[in-house]
Amino acid sequence: MRSALAPRRLPRAFGAVVILIALAEARCAQEAQKPAPSKKPTPEVTNTGPVPKPMETKEAKPPQSEPVARDLDAITADGTLPVIFTFNSTGYFVYRGETMGYEYELLSLFAKESHLRLRPVVVRDSKLLFEKLNRGEGDIVAAQLAATTNQSEVLETVGLYATSPVVVQRNDDANPTAGATPTVAKAIARAAPKTATETTQVRARLVSTPAELAGQTVHVPRSSPYRTRLLELNDELNHDIEVVEVDESSDRLIRELAGGEIDYTVAAENMAALKSGEFRNLVIRPAIGPPQPIVWAVRRTSPKLQNALNQWIAAKKKAGLLAVLYRKYFLDRRGFQRRGASQFLSAETGVLSPFDAWFRQYASVPGWDWRLIAAQAFQESRFNPAAVSWAGARGLMQIMPATARQMKVNPANPEQSIAAACRYLWQLDSQWKADVPNESERIRFILASYNVGLGHVQDAVRLAKSHGDNPQRWSDVAYWLIRKSTRAVYNDPVVKHGFARGTEPVTYVDEIMGRWENYREFVPAETTVPGPVPVPAESTSAP
Repeated sequence: MRSALAPRRLPRAFGAVVILIALAEARCAQEAQKPAPSKKPTPEVTNTGPVPKPMETKEAKPPQSEPVARDLDAITADGTLPVIFTFNSTGYFVYRGETMGYEYELLSLFAKESHLRLRPVVVRDSKLLFEKLNRGEGDIVAAQLAATTNQSEVLETVGLYATSPVVVQRNDDANPTAGATPTVAKAIARAAPKTATETTQVRARLVSTPAELAGQTVHVPRSSPYRTRLLELNDELNHDIEVVEVDESSDRLIRELAGGEIDYTVAAENMAALKSGEFRNLVIRPAIGPPQPIVWAVRRTSPKLQNALNQWIAAKKKAGLLAVLYRKYFLDRRGFQRRGASQFLSAETGVLSPFDAWFRQYASVPGWDWRLIAAQAFQESRFNPAAVSWAGARGLMQIMPATARQMKVNPANPEQSIAAACRYLWQLDSQWKADVPNESERIRFILASYNVGLGHVQDAVRLAKSHGDNPQRWSDVAYWLIRKSTRAVYNDPVVKHGFARGTEPVTYVDEIMGRWENYREFVPAETTVPGPVPVPAESTSAP
């Protein structure tokens, strides 16, 4: 039996805890000796103007018209959310036939979760952004707007992200193509003035603080929101900064800077960082001001919409969605370079796909806008001529095997696929012309018939007519097409073709019509398009 005075053995677990505590104390001591991590600058609104400032386009003017009385309840009743966009390389653009962009994706999701249909309204003259907003042509302005402290003209949302104004400069090597990839270098050389010589290239010293810009020449776009900050810096320096305002975009000025044509410019940090992936001789520093919050704008008469957007943005920030999309559009430099180098960045090139020439050629068969045929092709196959569906449909326009045999075409050949689809659209147009004389409505009937079959759409027309709806109005017929998936409806005596998954063709029509609307904004109808890109041999083999 152990004596009461005998030393007691401590449990092993207790000894382990003592060791862990000692290690933790040692680590804490080491961490205490490290310098504290530098905090990110706090976003600060420095714009005091009457309206927010677009980052990449001309400065917007305050609206002249009083705002229409339209808030969230009216928008919800209408079912449509028109959003005013400007073309830019990260917020709203079409790439390989698909509408994309940081602000576009966010607002598309907001509309979807609010049970609304997003309708993009493209404004090419950014001076009119807020005038069109007040007139009711759009309910939100999403144009990379730098916030203002003055919300007397329009209301702003909370910030989506913030970006600082930074000096963009070039390292010692002033060779116009030294910082570029081979493809970009070739493009720079081609675009350079023929009279340019090496003697015109000036080697500029690198600056590390804003004060070192004193006595230097800085080129900025005439629309730059950073011009005011540069003028403020002049008041703080002994020698003025020569600010040269030019009718060029920040993107173009950075390209000229990389080529040695200018020495300094000021741009948004996130955009400049993306361009540094394209031009490797860029130096993105120093910042000349605090980060500026980027916001959306709504009318003064839309406080409920503003509140709904603010709550939605806060929830998505917390869930991490905004960070994911920011990474996709602003941090993925490879993706940005691929878009910039692609001939299918439609706002820049006017090209939707490698098959535009064939879309234009065969669209005359049904008498349609070629961009509508392109929108349908994207919906069918995402412009993939080798696509095969679960049902066996093949090719760019997803021609079914029986239809291909009937029309004697190879659906895997993109030209034959487009030609066959356009002939079929013409046949469907002939079927519907007498019953649906309005062309805009008839297009929807034709597209639905292409997708689900003529018989099912004719069933929906008969159902609409027998229930007192308008058989010539697509919205009424679409309702009954969707209802054809329920037993009571597909067993109705007027139904001849039975059950149908009607939601699919109705969605098909909506998405094509929405995409066509986007394509019309980005690509003019009368553009000179390159010939079709040759298709690899394996994608043209017989099915």
